[in-house]
Amino acid sequence: MRIKFRQLVGIILMIVGVVLIVPLPSDVTGAAVGVSFPTGVRTLVALTIMIIAVAILMTGNLEEKVKHWKRFPVNKDSIVEDMEQEYLSSKQYDVTPLQEKIEKSVKGSLIEEPNKRSTYEAQFYEGHAAQGGRVIDVESHIAHEGSKKGKLIHFGQPANAWYVWIVDEEGNFIVANRQTFQHDMPQMNKEKIDNMRRPHKLPHSTLARGKSVVGAGEVLVEGGFIKAYNTASGHYIELRDVDAFNNQGKEVFLQFAHASGWKEAKGGAEYRIKGE
Repeated sequence: MRIKFRQLVGIILMIVGVVLIVPLPSDVTGAAVGVSFPTGVRTLVALTIMIIAVAILMTGNLEEKVKHWKRFPVNKDSIVEDMEQEYLSSKQYDVTPLQEKIEKSVKGSLIEEPNKRSTYEAQFYEGHAAQGGRVIDVESHIAHEGSKKGKLIHFGQPANAWYVWIVDEEGNFIVANRQTFQHDMPQMNKEKIDNMRRPHKLPHSTLARGKSVVGAGEVLVEGGFIKAYNTASGHYIELRDVDAFNNQGKEVFLQFAHASGWKEAKGGAEYRIKGE
């Protein structure tokens, strides 16, 4: 729904709730005019409608806030560092005519080298990232009923790990595994595996597809609930903006987490830097 339409629905529901909770007018005989309900039922229905109205209006306000929160672009120094580490490539890879012919005959197009896309946006759509379940939209992965209600579900189970999180300039709330799982298969030649290069750390800028963010950091999830969170992000924080980034990030994370229905662990979530 568009923001204006959502707010209109919220206002209408709020009015309906107020009308229901106000005592009905009576005629000269003392009988209530219109349809009457038992007082308890009427009050319960009115309060339920008003709670829904508040939830709708709060969501609208959150979307409005995204427009006014400060946007933090990718730190240019971090991109240079990624290229130096060959996480990203600054140039196209040379392909021999024979290799090109073979790849096109098998795949229909050239096979790009994994983990070395020339842009963050292209890197984001790697199969092992988005399609492999490493990058997940928070709102669609929160259980809303049953014993798992309020928990972040990953691969069918409540999540238990440190994740990275971002809220991009468009208001998308995304989390992801910090590092890939290493699948060892019997057919692999163990002597040729370069274990130093296999781990693939996923930076915040990849989650945001290279776009600016209004907040980013890490979150510790235990049993699907938020245990701790922070605003640590080397790809977005610049020294002159550290305080602004941290202060806004705290507000952004909690507001989006609560709006999605993601519950905190018993005792509440604490702001904690990983390793502390």
